[in-house]
Parts: sequence; structure tokens; C-alpha cells
Amino acid sequence: MHHWFLSILTDITCYHVVPLRNTHSQLYGFHYEKNPGGYVSETKNIAEIAEKISKDIFKHFLWETHPKRDDNFSCTNEQHLGETGKPKATHPGDVVFFYEDPYLGKRIYLHTDLKSYAADSITATRLRSALKSLCMTIECAKESSEWRNKYSVDASEPHEVRGMLFIQNHDNGYDKPFYEAIKKVDLQALPVAPGSLLHFLGPYDIQRLYSIGNDIIRLKDDGGLPKKYTFYYPDLVMFRRQGDVWDQPATIESITGPYFIIKHGPADNIGAGYVIYYNRPGKSPEEFEYFLDSLSRYQMLESDEKIRIRVTDGDAIDDLKSVFQTAKKKYVKAWGFDPAREFILNKIEIDRITSVTSTYNPGDMGWRE
Repeated sequence: MHHWFLSILTDITCYHVVPLRNTHSQLYGFHYEKNPGGYVSETKNIAEIAEKISKDIFKHFLWETHPKRDDNFSCTNEQHLGETGKPKATHPGDVVFFYEDPYLGKRIYLHTDLKSYAADSITATRLRSALKSLCMTIECAKESSEWRNKYSVDASEPHEVRGMLFIQNHDNGYDKPFYEAIKKVDLQALPVAPGSLLHFLGPYDIQRLYSIGNDIIRLKDDGGLPKKYTFYYPDLVMFRRQGDVWDQPATIESITGPYFIIKHGPADNIGAGYVIYYNRPGKSPEEFEYFLDSLSRYQMLESDEKIRIRVTDGDAIDDLKSVFQTAKKKYVKAWGFDPAREFILNKIEIDRITSVTSTYNPGDMGWRE
């Protein structure tokens, strides 16, 4: 399992956050500005940013958002200490996203901390403190009836509460300090409670997901994707999909993995098929051969449905289509030049998506304790 953590800092500066080792997700952030009257009220800012993030990114992955924003709940663990060493009275919460996990058969609640930073403001110390705080927040949230009441959680229904750190860079996409800082954090020393799982989305992930969301919009506008679609989860060796094949959301694990798959019915200009968002650079035929073999195991190469691959990695090579063509030829050869298999492979299309902006910036948000 991968774990993520986060905490809120009391300083008045912007700080970077970085993707963590051995984890699944990423983080967003915000900062405080000081004015002559003291701290700027951030309640409205956080609510507006949470709404914008939901609209710009997560609604395309069929996530839902609870209407309560920027609220605290009581800390019930006297061992949870703040930056001053005193027991915490409350834990913060910016927004809660949720979806049904098709493999686990339960609802996943992502208690999310939003953060932003500038290129010269992140430090490993700030990041470690943020992660430690998120660890404590999720430990309390999982046992808190107050938290469940605030976020309309039915305790009798299967569910899981996780943490998510969402960290944006509002400094023209300069995210190098974020990743340098995270390498300096000893993740093994963080107080992750048994059974807890935390995710983070860093600036690179946020930009990529924002671009994918815009690509989905463009496909719909061009008649290449119907308004209704689902994320595809094939039966695996250790896991079986639960529920209907349609109306499935993208899980946090899938959108941060090597690729994820949309299954769709007929659209205005195309028949039923699949759109696959491929999150790797595609630098070698061997990479694509392995990928094609995965599609074969999922029985996606056994039908006449259209398969379109959309490469999201900004480091994808210029000769992407040539490399993919070589991979298809090698794969067909491995199958003894089966003409039926070759016909299906030759119908697969591959293209890059357009990176919409150099940096996605939903707004500034502040570090709190």
C-alpha cells in the first residue's frame, strides 16, 4: 500500500510540496497573504477553489464533491500535538471528494488538503509538517462520528476514509523544488496509523489531469466521445469488478497509474470503443509491446470496437507513432503473423493530447496548522 500525509502550517509564506516515495496520490496547496488588517479570510477562497478543481478536473473522472468546504472537526486523540507541542483541538478539512471503487466494492472518501507554493518557498521541513498533520487528521476522521455527520457518511455502508494532499505550483509550472524537497522527507518516520492510506497529487499530476479533462471536453465537442462514458475495469487475477460495467468512476490509483481506460458507446462521429490515456513517454517498442499484451489479457483485442490511445506524458518522443508501429509489427510476429490480430492492431490509433496551459492555477491557498 502507498501512504500520503500532509499538515497545515501557520506561517504567512507559500511553500512547495513534493510527491512522496511509495505513495499513490498528489497534493494541492494555498498560501496566506498578510494585509494591514491581519490575515486575509480564506474561507471563500477555499470554497471557490474547491469548486473550480471539481469542475476543471475531477468531474471528468466522475468524482463527486461534498458541498461542505473549509471546516474543522474535533480532535479526540490527546497524542495529536500541534506545532507548539500542545494537544490539537481540531483538524482541518478543505474539501471531501468521493467515488465508488469498482474493485473494493465500497465508497472512497478523500479528505483533501489544498496547498499552493511558489518556486522558492517549499522546504522539506514544511512538507514534513504538512504530511504529519494529514496523518493525524485521517487517523481521527476514520473514527469520528462528528466527521461522518459533517460529510453525510452512512457508517452502516461500506466505506473508507483516506487523505489526499493536492499541491499546486502557481509559479509558471516550476515544480523542481517540490520534487527535491520530497526526497528529503523520511516517509517511514511519519505517524501513519495502521490501515490508513494517503494520496497526493503534485504539480505535474495536476497539470496532466487538467489537460486530460480538457481533452475529454474536446473529444465530446468533436463528436468523438458521447456525453456518457465509463472508466473500464477488467477482471484481474486478484480482483473482480463489482457492479455494472457502466457509470464507473476513475479511482485515484488509476489516474496516477501508467494508463487508464474509458469505455464508451457510439458517438456522433465514431462507433463504440475505448479511449486510453497513456501516462508514459513511449520511448521504446518494448514498452508498447508490454502494453499491447495487457490489452490482449483484458480481451480488448478480441472485438471490433475502436481503440484510441492518447499519450499524456510531456516527454513523449517525436517519433511516437513510428515506435508504436514497430511495436505492433513485433507483437504480430510474436503471434505468428495472425492476420486477424494484425487487422485489429492496425486499427489502433495513437496521438498526443494537447497540454492546455503551462501551469494550471485554480488560485492561491494558505498553509495552516
